[in-house]
Amino acid sequence: MFLATLVSQVWGGDTLSTNKYKPDSLNMTLVKRLRLPTPCFALALGKRYAYLTSLRRIYVVDVSKPESLYREATITTTNMPLGVAAKGRYLYVGHGYKGLTVFNVSDPNTASEVYTLRLPDTTMEVLLKGNYLYVTVGDSGFAIISIANPRRPRLVSLTKTGGFARGIAVKGRYAYIAAGRDGLKIYDISNPRKPRFVGGAATRGFAIGVDVEGGVAYVAIGRKGVQLFDVSDPSSPKEIRWAKGPGSALNVRAINKLIFVAFGDGGVSVVDPFRKVEVARYRPPIYKGDYVFDIVVRGDYIYAASRKGMVVYKFLK
Repeated sequence: MFLATLVSQVWGGDTLSTNKYKPDSLNMTLVKRLRLPTPCFALALGKRYAYLTSLRRIYVVDVSKPESLYREATITTTNMPLGVAAKGRYLYVGHGYKGLTVFNVSDPNTASEVYTLRLPDTTMEVLLKGNYLYVTVGDSGFAIISIANPRRPRLVSLTKTGGFARGIAVKGRYAYIAAGRDGLKIYDISNPRKPRFVGGAATRGFAIGVDVEGGVAYVAIGRKGVQLFDVSDPSSPKEIRWAKGPGSALNVRAINKLIFVAFGDGGVSVVDPFRKVEVARYRPPIYKGDYVFDIVVRGDYIYAASRKGMVVYKFLK
């Protein structure tokens, strides 16, 4: 159960909180902050390491002990890495305009570029599901890529979505695309060679990130917050509600009917969207230039990529 002394912030009037920074924390503690030389925009977690994308580099951080993070290595890239996914000894990187690049990271200190699959536009988010990668490619839509041969990915399909495809989630036979000004787009991917458009919905802001759980799609729409859609019928998504938060919603993770939101300069929030209650938060007491771009949740720990490096929080539930 949540702490009995929970002091909730309610999604009243489509807002999480009118007071941005006080109190600065609720049911969440700062475990460790690792300063890194350049801003970090996205991250992926392997068994031992976290991989954080930055400016023409990827930081490899040992997270085996979250209380004592350690930068193991820095991988130099030839273009701006934007998205990343890890599987075994390989790292799959959305390598900006270069496409999808594979790195062998069996020894992070001698990581090497193995192969690059060229794609027609800026390669953004990289989502791993089984032997497939689902990759957003900006104005060119989204790609489905086979990694049956992990060293040499093969393009299976490239689907134009309209808008600027930035975020992607896959649940069952459907892919959900955060397509910028074109909002939420849903595709049937049961035949990965030929994805089929099923339905979509306009969003109240630029759709940046998306996650799906229990027939609900949660779309991060920047300063407009997070918008919820009933997608139990994927052909006809229906808005449930929307709410602004303490900053700019850049990514969202849905777990056990809670959403974990990277709110930019507003820090990190955990929200029960159905009770309209913020159940946990961690925000800077005053703005000091930090900015949370992406989060990954593992157990009670929340790992964040931020402007100043990597941050680990613990969710007290």
